[in-house]
Amino acid sequence: MTKTKAVILLIIILCIVGGYSCISLIDGWRFTAIAAANAQSSVGMDAVVFDQLDLPWGKVFLLDTPNGERTAVVRKKGPLWFCNLVTTFNPANASDPVRTVGWLNYQYSGGTSPESIALIDVITSDPQVAWIEVGEGTDRVKKQIEPNKPLLVWWPKAFIGSSLKPIALSSEDKPLYEYRFAQENVTDTTTLKWYPIKNN
Repeated sequence: MTKTKAVILLIIILCIVGGYSCISLIDGWRFTAIAAANAQSSVGMDAVVFDQLDLPWGKVFLLDTPNGERTAVVRKKGPLWFCNLVTTFNPANASDPVRTVGWLNYQYSGGTSPESIALIDVITSDPQVAWIEVGEGTDRVKKQIEPNKPLLVWWPKAFIGSSLKPIALSSEDKPLYEYRFAQENVTDTTTLKWYPIKNN
């Protein structure tokens, strides 16, 4: 191969690699996991991580943004990271005494091994709330929660729909709040929040 042909081949290879890199960056692929999360329009560059999970197949970031809390799933492919899911929360609930600040029910089977996770992150300003109970069947757990400190509960599996049925309990195990839609059998995400349990 002549020197001229070698130079032309090198230029073509560099153009292909450069073009692929540009398209990947425009698509949201980044060299770090947090940069991939920040690249999502619903997250943005001003987001602050308040919790995260490092998993064998990727990372989950729980973030404070100017527009409310976000939960972002970031997966790695080669040297790059890509955020393929972000969950958001209704900012109208920001003053509620019990709030969900992180939520995820995720399953991906397109890779070499299945990727699954379910999580909920809860914060409360109500001093009566001492426990959060959440989960399904043998996966149901009860964890102590401190006022104004997020509590993260997670499982390395996905669950069906709203089967986690989170409730907030007093120190005497009295149910105080439940996480649900406003009306049973009406899936309106704007009404998904913690509601006081009546007739206590």
